[in-house]
Amino acid sequence: MKEVRYMLERVLALFIPYGIRSVTMEDIARELGVSKKTLYTEFEDKDDLIRRVIDFDNSQSRTFYEEIYESDFNAIQEIFLVNSRIHSFRSRYSATFKHDLKRYYPEIYRSWVREKRAQMYKVIIENLRKGKLEGIYREEIREEAIGSLYLARMEMLDHSDIIQEQTTGSYEFMKEIFSYHLHGICNEKGLKILSRQNEKMENLQE
Repeated sequence: MKEVRYMLERVLALFIPYGIRSVTMEDIARELGVSKKTLYTEFEDKDDLIRRVIDFDNSQSRTFYEEIYESDFNAIQEIFLVNSRIHSFRSRYSATFKHDLKRYYPEIYRSWVREKRAQMYKVIIENLRKGKLEGIYREEIREEAIGSLYLARMEMLDHSDIIQEQTTGSYEFMKEIFSYHLHGICNEKGLKILSRQNEKMENLQE
C-alpha cells in the first residue's frame, strides 16, 4: 500500500479544484491506483478521509512557517515569504472546495478555519516582535492589535460584497494590502530596507 502521506496529498489535490461532494471514493481509489477495499483499510469512511486530509493540509502550513522561523531572513524578508504564502492559499482553494467543506462538513470546516487563523496570528505576532528587535519596525506598535487587524482584514476579503472576488484574488491587489501593512509598521530604517526589497522583487519579475 502506498504511503499515507502520498495518499493524503493526492486526495487534497483532487478536492482543491473539484470540491469534495463531486469526488467519490471510487474516484479517489482510481486516482491512487488502489482498490476501494484497500482504501477502506486505511480510512474508516469518507468523513475520516476528509478529516485527515484537512489535518495534512494544516500540517503543511505549519511546516512552511517553521522553516521560515529557522531561516536567517530579516523580518521584512520573512513577511514577504508569508505574504506569498497567503496569496497562494487564497488563490489555491476553489470556491467549490470551501463551500462543500463549510456546508457538508461544518465541524471539520470550523476546525480548519481555527487552525489557519491561529497559524496566521502567530506568524504576524512573531514577525512584529522580530522586526522590533531588529530595529526596523516601530517600537510603539502593539503586536496584538496589529495582528488582529491584519487577520480581520484578510478574512474580510472572503466575505466582502464591495470588492469583487477576481480582484481580491489578484496578486496586485494583495501586494497593495501588503504594502499598506508594512508602511504602517516600518520605521525609517525599515522603510529603506523595504524599498530595496521591493526593487529586488521587481527585478526578479522582469
